[in-house]
Amino acid sequence: MMEARAVLTADDLLTLKSVNDAQIDPGGHRVAFVVAEGAVDYQEPSPRSRIWLVDVAGGEPRQVSQGPGTDDLPRWSPDGETLAFRSDRKKRGTGQLYLLRPWAEPALLREFDAGISAIAWAPDGRTIAVIAPDAVGRDRAEGHDWVLFEEEHAFGRIWLVDAASGEARCLTTGPLHVWELAWSPDGSAIAAIVSDLPYAWSWYRSRLARIDVATGEVTTLCAPERQITGPTWSPDGRAIALITSTWSDPGMSGGDVVVVPAAGGAAQPLTAEEPRSYLSLHWVADGRLFAAALERNRAAICLLDPTGGGRTRTLWAGEKFFNVYGTGVAISADGRLVATGISAPTEPVELWVGRIADQGPEGVQWERRSAVNAEFPADLLSPYETLRWTAPDGMEIEGMLVRPRGAGNPPWPLVTLIHGGPTGSWAYGLRPSGPGGWIHLLAARGCAVLLPNPRGSAGYGLAFAEANIGDLGGGDLEDILAGVDACVRDGIADPERLGVGGWSYGGYLTCWAITQTDRFRAAVAGASITNWYSFHGGTNIPRFDEIFLRADPFALDGLYATRSPIFYVDRVRTPTLFLHGEQDPCCPVGQAYEMARGLRAHGVEARCVVYPREPHGVREREHQRDVLERAVDWFVERLGVARSS
Repeated sequence: MMEARAVLTADDLLTLKSVNDAQIDPGGHRVAFVVAEGAVDYQEPSPRSRIWLVDVAGGEPRQVSQGPGTDDLPRWSPDGETLAFRSDRKKRGTGQLYLLRPWAEPALLREFDAGISAIAWAPDGRTIAVIAPDAVGRDRAEGHDWVLFEEEHAFGRIWLVDAASGEARCLTTGPLHVWELAWSPDGSAIAAIVSDLPYAWSWYRSRLARIDVATGEVTTLCAPERQITGPTWSPDGRAIALITSTWSDPGMSGGDVVVVPAAGGAAQPLTAEEPRSYLSLHWVADGRLFAAALERNRAAICLLDPTGGGRTRTLWAGEKFFNVYGTGVAISADGRLVATGISAPTEPVELWVGRIADQGPEGVQWERRSAVNAEFPADLLSPYETLRWTAPDGMEIEGMLVRPRGAGNPPWPLVTLIHGGPTGSWAYGLRPSGPGGWIHLLAARGCAVLLPNPRGSAGYGLAFAEANIGDLGGGDLEDILAGVDACVRDGIADPERLGVGGWSYGGYLTCWAITQTDRFRAAVAGASITNWYSFHGGTNIPRFDEIFLRADPFALDGLYATRSPIFYVDRVRTPTLFLHGEQDPCCPVGQAYEMARGLRAHGVEARCVVYPREPHGVREREHQRDVLERAVDWFVERLGVARSS
């Protein structure tokens, strides 16, 4: 019998698999879902993943795809007999459209030069719509491989593929880029989130369009100032529901719900001033409108009034979280079942199926239907507890505390970890990589961890989520520092042993914090922003900083200057570790170079570690291990924490 270990390691976290993109078949009998490895091998383009099936009633899940790389995006045909999915088994990194039928090997239905990014069956089951980008630049000859910056437009096109023959026609033409799509109930139209250009920054100016399937005619239905996502049609085809808010990134899309008439007309808000962020919408056949949501820091399944005349009803909320921000939260066609990947701080993600009750206090009865992480030592994970405190301006702020394991009585060394976004959130879920993994490793090594949700976070309503616009590094940093003060006041934290860290926007606030206070003894800034001027010029999302700073990126005054950490390096005394992907398109690696050089020039200890081939999030297994171990060691060594065996 293997002896139980007392301390969690980075290798433990790297064994965790992801469970996501659950899809319930039309008859409500089976669930398809994706199981993915959490890291990629050296120089691999994407994590390996497979399609799995399990019966709603239970039984042993079974793996139904065997590709050597990434199999994902499972989508049921309307008759429930066929799964369409994406696979890069033919060429790694370029996913193509495949079909999987009972008792048959997966078959390539249609190949696109640059692969596909979305799959949606037409209601009659004869056609599959996909989004496929133009193959720009693939004909460049050796030695003639120059690129015309933002002039070679790789538009994402809707292609309609015949499910029997694989023959396809391009539905969208001209200067139109498609981000998301949804079929109308009668199959005559497609609702799409579109923009005029195909660049990451163009997404911030997206609009809702109705595209006629017969003619390709495009009609704009809604062009709001905020970002939009998740279009879903009403069963009668008269309306389209959307999620809207101001976000930093596609995929981090929690906000309010609006309904737009499919024939055109003003958008009607359904959830104004509600204290939650909606993650995905599900309009079922009998007219009920369900939603997956983040309710403060808890996962929730809600029932909305699609007329706008009533309040949202929370069917279930728990100290858990949907894997990958609501992606793959599925509601059955009759509204009786929900399936999704769910994790908790001490429970690795698995597939859960819930039965939605018609009435009663427990609106969803959950049962676990997978055990892909059964071998993980979950007893070594640390629980979270909710904390609340008051910001200097009187606003109530919430966060979570993770206490150190076996470290004696407080006060303890405290590391404050700041989430990204900024419209992200710390919630009751297990995040094994990056700062999410630091949480449990720090607790295992004797540090308490504070996870603040300052203004600008998701889960607390639209007004709260947008409260830091035009004030990045202002009220949100004050909220975080007030949380640290509360932990010191309450005897939780040792004021002489405080650390701070984060990734992306969390990396920015980390760098900004150490220019505003010298109370932190160690800092770790991952994928950070340190100079808003050079960030704007080098990032792939320059529209983001324009929206959130509300300032001129080409002026010498204003927030681009006054909220850039680089211009305050002479104030910093905190030893700082910078971690950055060399190929990060969002937060270019030069941001770390600038700040690290600035700190060194002023005699401050700084180390900058750059990971080759890595984008905004580190993916390769050895790089992930280094990020986990190096960050935790940096804190432990500088906060005077005894090393655990």
